[in-house]
Amino acid sequence: MSALPAWAAENMTITFIRHGQSYGNLSGLGDTSTPGPTLTDLGQQQAKDIAAQLGDRNFDAIYASTMVRTQQTAVPMSQYLGLPITVLPGIQEIEAGMYEGTPERAALFGYLTAPLAWAGLSVTPPPNVSFNPITPNLDAFIPSAPGSTTGLNGHQFEDRVNGALQTIYDNGDRNAAVFSHGGTIMIWTMMNAKNLSTEQKIMLFTQHPLSNTNYVVVEGNPEDGWNLVNWNGVEIAGMQKGPIENVLTQVRTLTRQLGGVVQDVAAAFKTGDVGKILTAINHGAADALFSTAKFARAINAQVIGGVTTAVANLQKKLNPPAPAAGTEAPAVHSAAFSAPVAAKAPAAAQAGDSPAKLADASASDAKAADVKAADANAKADDNQADQAKVDGPTTADAAKAKAEAKKAAAEAKKAAAKARAEEKKAAAKAKADAKKAAAEAKKAAAAEKAAAKADAAKAHATAGADGTD
Repeated sequence: MSALPAWAAENMTITFIRHGQSYGNLSGLGDTSTPGPTLTDLGQQQAKDIAAQLGDRNFDAIYASTMVRTQQTAVPMSQYLGLPITVLPGIQEIEAGMYEGTPERAALFGYLTAPLAWAGLSVTPPPNVSFNPITPNLDAFIPSAPGSTTGLNGHQFEDRVNGALQTIYDNGDRNAAVFSHGGTIMIWTMMNAKNLSTEQKIMLFTQHPLSNTNYVVVEGNPEDGWNLVNWNGVEIAGMQKGPIENVLTQVRTLTRQLGGVVQDVAAAFKTGDVGKILTAINHGAADALFSTAKFARAINAQVIGGVTTAVANLQKKLNPPAPAAGTEAPAVHSAAFSAPVAAKAPAAAQAGDSPAKLADASASDAKAADVKAADANAKADDNQADQAKVDGPTTADAAKAKAEAKKAAAEAKKAAAKARAEEKKAAAKAKADAKKAAAEAKKAAAAEKAAAKADAAKAHATAGADGTD
């Protein structure tokens, strides 16, 4: 591990996953009590689906809030990866205070007013709904009761979530799945992601609110801060890991898991109990094989999948499809937005404790602008000489894209080869350790058997002497 770059030792990736549909969501009323409502049948299916979607990221730990709906959502992931669920205080939902039990559709102009202020946003109420940037106000609070002058404020919320992330970091986990809640995930991310502008926060909050089992990925550490990497499929430009970085992350996870197997066997030897030793060896061998299989799955999904994506991107650049109305870019760039973003009233709020999509008006304006731009470009392209000028850069872009794809494929091939070597090395080490442990156990068993035989002979001799007295 000493050969790993600094980011592998210092940074960690947190994948926040919102819980599946609960009976609280189904009722349409806010419920932030603990342990809170359980999952519906749909919520349980959503939990299985997100485990299938994200399981091959091979998380090295699974955490869930103190609320039962997150713990139930984490079960399929726990089963798929063979990892325990650690209940972690601090990542529970933002306490609703006086708004507990009120309709979730009204949350934007009640329950979420203070949390949005913590993130540096304010909302203009109907009929002219809009989001506006303000100086973040962590002193704003959610009244604990009507007329109360106390309640959860931004400082308290920040401290409890940051404390939970510090615990994960101190545990040595660097690629953890954290099952939490819509409000907590969105507000904490907007408060702490250094690479998000106010305009981007508004866009994500209004156009991409988190539904049940949606996820958010951040990377960083408690000391240096955090960057947003992925908001439920919306990838942040410049923040994606390359194939080699993904392999190194998985190598770290595999090494750590195999190290845990060796420690368990060593601990069993210290007891001197042959039964415990043999049990630890058997369990260790099974765990080592399972960890290696998970490693191989992750490499296949991430590295080989990355090559497939690169080839697909090359094909799109060489043969770009006709632009369709309403098509969104796959990555978020600050130049793509303007503030404040006007929005319609939240009449179509989604079920769950996340706000509704509120940017329909802005989307319509953007589509109109795209149509005008397309018309202008069509007129300009009527001239044959101008068309030739356009073809030149297009050819250059295609060549550049082809070179980038070739480079990505080479890196992926190199990473895959290194992964196979590491996997083979780790498997050989695990096999050798298990063989050594078995030999020591056999030796210990033989010694114990010899000692027992000697004790029996001594007892027999003593019994003979007693008979002659």
